[in-house]
Amino acid sequence: MSPYTPPRPASRPPLDAEEEARELEAFLRAQDPVDLAAADWHMRWEQGLDAEGERQLQAWLAEAPAHAAAFARLDRSATDLHAIAVDLRRAGAATAPVPAPVPAAEPPRAGRPRFSGWRFAGWRAWRPRLPRPAWVALCGMVLLVLGHGWWQLPGFEQDYAVARGQRQNVALPDGSVMHLDAQSRSRVSLYRDRREVHLAEGQAMFSVMPDRDRPFQVLAGSARVTVVGTRFSVRVEPLGADAGTVRVAVEEGQVQVQGQVQVQGRPVLAGHARTETADLRAGQVVVVAADGRVSAVAAVSPENIAPWRQGMLRFDSTPLAAVLQEMERYGPTGLVLDDPALGALLVGGSYRIGRVDEFASVLPRILPVRLVAGADGKTRILGAADR
Repeated sequence: MSPYTPPRPASRPPLDAEEEARELEAFLRAQDPVDLAAADWHMRWEQGLDAEGERQLQAWLAEAPAHAAAFARLDRSATDLHAIAVDLRRAGAATAPVPAPVPAAEPPRAGRPRFSGWRFAGWRAWRPRLPRPAWVALCGMVLLVLGHGWWQLPGFEQDYAVARGQRQNVALPDGSVMHLDAQSRSRVSLYRDRREVHLAEGQAMFSVMPDRDRPFQVLAGSARVTVVGTRFSVRVEPLGADAGTVRVAVEEGQVQVQGQVQVQGRPVLAGHARTETADLRAGQVVVVAADGRVSAVAAVSPENIAPWRQGMLRFDSTPLAAVLQEMERYGPTGLVLDDPALGALLVGGSYRIGRVDEFASVLPRILPVRLVAGADGKTRILGAADR
């Protein structure tokens, strides 16, 4: 009797080259062309580029910010992908028969589809040099990019705009609260690994729910404010000599403020050229200039942190022109200032929002000015000696 031989498991017949190409082409057609081009360049870069190839890669990266971003995402994941590819090659080497000679690559066919300036035929030019595990690794690389893109999609995103004279309290899904002042605009984006608020205009007060796994960041003008859980205010100066500056004051907890350099209207972390940061605790304030410079940390009293929440405006040696501009956020004042010299006079004190009559009655007592009512219903602010 012959010895028993257990049956061998049925093996899947190998795909022929054309069927394999069709499968890959169908997969690639469903992906973002930029991600595919980045995967193509990254694989070629790792195999080694000559001087001309390096020049072409740098030119492609410089064509659009999306190109560099996609390539960077791949590069950050390269270590893990290399480990996967090595494991796949080892597994394939342990079970695969001796391979037959690889046929020469067929020349690119005319009319092959193009994806955003790079040719699909380029894949066929170097595909035969890669074993099948490398194809799997490449597809895994593309999927990882797409997965990273999914991870970067916000789970919640909403724009908010508050009209003149209004205020809005917004309860966010993470438990934080955003208090928006009049004439303020913001966008809230809650991601899986962070929380972001882009304050485009105006000022806001934030009460942040602690979450160490998802830092809370406010991006305003040239400043980036990062916290875990605290209460702080952010103000973007709209006009005048200080236009574009950002004021950050902390009421409770601790925040980090980082200056950002503006490149073509988009913020770039200042660390690329210099690093300017400030760590603030309760009762401290900094101002970030429009060019990303961060001021020295100063003290601020609690009542001067977002006093608009209590319906008050507080000024400390503030030019009269800036005072009137601030009051106009909450409604028309009817006060007209024609003389720039008078606009430079400094004002101090606390005033109730919406009570322009109270401010107007005090003004001649604290500054050398007089008020003259006009036939148009406006009140002009003139110098005390002017007639």
